[in-house]
Amino acid sequence: MDQTARMLDEEHLVGTALMPDPLPAARAVREAVGPLGLDDEARRVLLVAAVAVVDRTELLLAASGTDIDTLMAGPAGRHLHLVGGRFRFHHPRIRSVVHDDADLASRTAAHVALAEVHRKADEPLIAMWHTALSTLAGDPLLADGLVELAEQHLARGDVHRAHEVAREAASHGTDRVRARAFAVAGRAALWAGHVHDAVVYLRRATSPSDSTAPAAGAPDAARSLGIALALLDGRPDAVVPEDAAGPDRAAIAAARKTIRLLDGAPGEASAILSEVAELAPARPPGWWFDGPDEAMTPLAEAHLRVAQSYLALRLGNISEAASVLDDAVERLPVALAFGGLGIALARRLDLVRDGHLRRATTALEASVPGQVAPVVRAATLGDRAQTAVFDGRWVEAATLLGLAAERGGDELRRLWLPTPDPVELLVLAGQDRAARRSHERLRLRVLPSVGSDTTTGPYSGGPAHTSHAGAGPGAPQAGATMSSAGFSGGPMRRRRLDLARAELALADASGVNRARERAVEASLRVGSTFERGLTELVAARSFARLGLPGDAAAHLLGAHELFEESGAKAWQHITEQALATPGFVREAPGPVVAASGDGAGRAGEAPPRPDAGRPRREPPARPVPTEAPAEPSGGPVIDIGEELCGQWSDLLTERELDVARLVVQGRTNRQVAANLYVSVRTVEVHLGRVFRKLGVRSRTELAVLALRG
Repeated sequence: MDQTARMLDEEHLVGTALMPDPLPAARAVREAVGPLGLDDEARRVLLVAAVAVVDRTELLLAASGTDIDTLMAGPAGRHLHLVGGRFRFHHPRIRSVVHDDADLASRTAAHVALAEVHRKADEPLIAMWHTALSTLAGDPLLADGLVELAEQHLARGDVHRAHEVAREAASHGTDRVRARAFAVAGRAALWAGHVHDAVVYLRRATSPSDSTAPAAGAPDAARSLGIALALLDGRPDAVVPEDAAGPDRAAIAAARKTIRLLDGAPGEASAILSEVAELAPARPPGWWFDGPDEAMTPLAEAHLRVAQSYLALRLGNISEAASVLDDAVERLPVALAFGGLGIALARRLDLVRDGHLRRATTALEASVPGQVAPVVRAATLGDRAQTAVFDGRWVEAATLLGLAAERGGDELRRLWLPTPDPVELLVLAGQDRAARRSHERLRLRVLPSVGSDTTTGPYSGGPAHTSHAGAGPGAPQAGATMSSAGFSGGPMRRRRLDLARAELALADASGVNRARERAVEASLRVGSTFERGLTELVAARSFARLGLPGDAAAHLLGAHELFEESGAKAWQHITEQALATPGFVREAPGPVVAASGDGAGRAGEAPPRPDAGRPRREPPARPVPTEAPAEPSGGPVIDIGEELCGQWSDLLTERELDVARLVVQGRTNRQVAANLYVSVRTVEVHLGRVFRKLGVRSRTELAVLALRG
């Protein structure tokens, strides 16, 4: 593998230049293949198979001058997989060795034989390709046809073949035809994600040294060159729908709309993505003219998959978001989409799911050909904050999140990367005054917009004060960069949820229940399973701080269930460690948080890193919640259940509706039972009927159904 790497340029290794086909047969490759044991006839058969671009067995037999029985009985048959009239090498390394061992005369003879076979099969385009490769000197008469063939491949989304054929056309053509071939090769490289190749060939197309007049297609080449340079510069608006056609245009338009709607209208974003679900994915490098007549190119699909993954994350489905992105990282130039936002997403998903970065994510970061958008760099600070939270270093985490806010502003919050709340982190660190100052700045950001979804701050001239949710000194620049990629307005639901959780973290005994209900309401309106779980965790810590162990344990168990449902295993482990840590759910009242410091080891608030070994313990029994002191009668408690569940009055009985309202508010079965003066078993029976009548399977689905109306 190291020898092969030394044969390739750095651009090949990071994926920004097209790999040689076939790959070099380095010594390590030969050692892996071992002796092939071929005679002259077998070598001829395998060489024809190695240079063929159509995998039909009858063409292989005709071009190599053999029959199926001889092939299967001979040594060549051991290295080919024959099924359904098609052939494949058992491993691409065999193809590399066979091709590398052949001399120029043998390769030329193989191409001549294939050209004749395809001509007889009435396949002139493929015959022309093999004829071009069998020509030792350039033939200008072939150049025009090869360019047209490359354009056909490009129109079908087969960017790898388009690039290969266009380069061959350039080697035969002169003047305008040569420049036109360079333009097609450059555009194909661009949409394949090979941006360094794209820059090289598009510059040759726009400034041909051997032509006195502009080439046909030069304006398109200039536009494509600008896109390639913008991708290298990390601009999130580098690719717009107008740059593409067919499936690519629909995919990019859907992806950009999805990113823009992440904060305020995830349901609309989901509907947009469903409209492009049937688009054919990018085809892998392979045989000619396989697959559908149209397919997305890799660069367009990369935009679409990043948007799909972000939407799943926005809805709190960590598992689905990771699954979509994992598949995309293996096949597509994800690092180029939206200024590298896929990198920020991959890093945060790794931390939330596994507690550490995986090798695939590290490789994705290494594949960045140039710069990334400022918001992606800011998100790296959030990743470090996430790691600090796992270690219980609250002050460090809050500081890093503050710096991230200054550099990323509203854009970070609009992207809904899973992030702890800095106000709560300061409370956990015992820095109450700093927590209240941060809360006040956040309150000033939110209050002018209460009751409206219009934005404030750098987009509308509102207050410029910031906390982790608001835009800091660097936010206007970041907003200007990202807004051109389809972002607009401020993340209102995000900021309201931040404020509600901050007030819950700071609440005293007389106001904690009201603060909890407001935070639950904000979580439900957001519609994210993960964010709902994070709200439950903040509530648990607040009740523990106030010496209410029953309520603390109940909310911890709720957080654990929600984190498990969303796939946030690292946060799920935090709740397990908190439940198992002596002192978190205490029998005696009193504050739980240390007075100062940010180190691990405080009572119940410094769980080990999520990738550490879990202690062996019995599952804790669900405790009976302890009621907090009654709240003063100064303002009404918002009854979100009354507002959201009234639509079910025709389906549910009065008692079932009462149960549904309280469950939507975030109450446990024991709390519902205490409120309605019935047994827990009665609540369970009513809740089961509610689930059946409304067609839901969990409390989370019930809450989301209520929110969606």
